[in-house]
Amino acid sequence: MHIKIGLIRGICQMPGYVAYEKGFFKEHGLDVSCSVDPTAWVLADKLISGDISFGIVPWTRVVSARDRGDKLVVIAGSGYEETATVVRRDSKIKSLSELKGKRISIPVEGGMKDLTSQVLFKKYNVTSENTEILRLPSGDAAILALLSGRVDATTNVEPYSTMAVELGIGKIISRGKDILPKVPGCSLTTTENFIQDHQDIVLNFIKAILKAEEFCHKSPEEAAKISSRYIGISANIVREALRYNKPRTEISGSIGVMMQIVRLMKDLGYIKSIPQEFYNFEPLKKAKAELE
Repeated sequence: MHIKIGLIRGICQMPGYVAYEKGFFKEHGLDVSCSVDPTAWVLADKLISGDISFGIVPWTRVVSARDRGDKLVVIAGSGYEETATVVRRDSKIKSLSELKGKRISIPVEGGMKDLTSQVLFKKYNVTSENTEILRLPSGDAAILALLSGRVDATTNVEPYSTMAVELGIGKIISRGKDILPKVPGCSLTTTENFIQDHQDIVLNFIKAILKAEEFCHKSPEEAAKISSRYIGISANIVREALRYNKPRTEISGSIGVMMQIVRLMKDLGYIKSIPQEFYNFEPLKKAKAELE
């Protein structure tokens, strides 16, 4: 059976890039092809339609899909504490409490970059009435607004946050672990039906991703070179970003903070109700046990 995985661009996707390029899927008896799409919404739609069997998708998109009745399910992590708040190097902003009244870019509603920003806005009373909030269609657009000088700050992911620093334009004033400790980002996702119909494939797929995660940690130089071709950012910047933000598949201990974010999504009107079955970590648990 031929399997397709959908990816986007970022440090959070590195286990997917590495598993494919290093032949880890083949080692586990899987015939896999991958594609890189421009936005997370494309991946969610492809999973729902059956165009792909797996995707590394922001788990909040899975929550939104479940709210619409689509049976997507998160089965493992990948990105972890992946957001960072970046400000212009020439600005006087030194802390999150100083964002009020500045110009801030954030991407489309529903992703972790947006939701991390919403947590900050709520904590520091940042509103559209007292701050210019520039809503843009993607994380790429949000970081470009910062690099161009259009805004003073943005919440983004790696390696784009590190890129702003390495170019001498930005400085990072907080990271995901400071704002939302233990929160996952892009996560390995499939559908309930695929798990039910292809349990062995799911287990072997997770095993390949686990091996790729280990490779990213033990061989960061090579992992950065591999990922650079997919992300379109230099390997040196990818490697530097990897020092601060590493992929993590084990997220069973993150359920509490995930539910905190889900409640925020409901409060913001992003979803109508709180889904309870948007994750299933039993395949991850079993895959890890079989590898031991």
